[in-house]
Amino acid sequence: MTASRTVVEALLECISLPTPTPPGEVALVADWLEAWAKSFDAEVVRQEVEPGKDNVLVTLDFGPGPHLVFNTHMDVNNPQGQTWRQSPYEPFLEDGKIFGLGACDAKGSLVSMLCAMERISAKRDGLRGKLTLTAVMGEEAGGIGSLFLVNQGIRADGAVVGEPTQLEVAIAHKGTYMRRLRFQGKSAHSGSPHLGNNAIHHAAAFCTEYEQLGHELAKFPHPQLGPANAAVTIFQGGTRQNTIPGSAEIIIDRRLIPGETHEKADRELKQIIERLQEQRPGFHVESVEIVVATIPSETKAEERIVTAALEAAGEITGVKKEAKGFSAGCDMSKLVTIAGIPTVILGPGSLAQAHAPDEFVEISQLEQAVGIYEQIARRFLGE
Repeated sequence: MTASRTVVEALLECISLPTPTPPGEVALVADWLEAWAKSFDAEVVRQEVEPGKDNVLVTLDFGPGPHLVFNTHMDVNNPQGQTWRQSPYEPFLEDGKIFGLGACDAKGSLVSMLCAMERISAKRDGLRGKLTLTAVMGEEAGGIGSLFLVNQGIRADGAVVGEPTQLEVAIAHKGTYMRRLRFQGKSAHSGSPHLGNNAIHHAAAFCTEYEQLGHELAKFPHPQLGPANAAVTIFQGGTRQNTIPGSAEIIIDRRLIPGETHEKADRELKQIIERLQEQRPGFHVESVEIVVATIPSETKAEERIVTAALEAAGEITGVKKEAKGFSAGCDMSKLVTIAGIPTVILGPGSLAQAHAPDEFVEISQLEQAVGIYEQIARRFLGE
């Protein structure tokens, strides 16, 4: 059986089908992916998560045996506000790289997984069990597609999440605790500041305290991920240059390492607020709103999926490396913590390019990813 398309051709096609989140419409890629999978006799099931927004499950069934899941996402980060050399949906090749939105996050992983499945479908000898690609919607919206997937009952003996790791095997990732804080003060003419209550000053004092929390967290690194993080990422306030601001708003981004919980981050936040209330007259946080909430997760190094992934990556790249951590959040958390599936993260491209203008993936990594995914499946599902 001849491959229907090369991985380079597939990625160029896939990038040209826009799937930004928001709004999160993925039908163009879902339809394209379904047609491709059916061309090599895979079973295809679609799960409607939201109207017009489906997960696509592609399965190769080899009979009784273990179940391996490939998981990655069809949606991409919305490029609004970014400056690209040309349209993010008009991919091009240059210097051994493919440029375009989703090249590494994560359409590169998606097409590499499909190419690997097409190869496996053509040569099934010695395989048992089942291989399922779960191409999900809504990963860039907090992982709602994978959350739906696991809540629908998917279970497996191992999983590979396709995200940009430069083909290294990651067995742990950080969680996200993101909150919006609104500070309430009192407006006044800036010539009479004593008649007002400067909300920006109070918010700035909070920022200083939150920065100090980050320094404390740095003392306790995770073996694969390094330390947890705490940062203020958005600061807004003020309406006029000659008016004491009566309100201010910030967003904090706290990255959790395995072993940390959202409850712990809640306590940290509460302690800072209470301390500043004692220290600063008029300090008042009007509201705290959840922006993003994901949990960290990790897989034990001795799990079979970890061994299979490390061996496959070493064989294809010619470089043997130890498992590492993935500093961003991803859908591994749903697979591990809800479905109980031992999971690794592995894919072509660098996280440094994700969500950035002129995103790219190296063609050599893209081609190697196909071989790695194929070899992981053959090791995991082999007799």
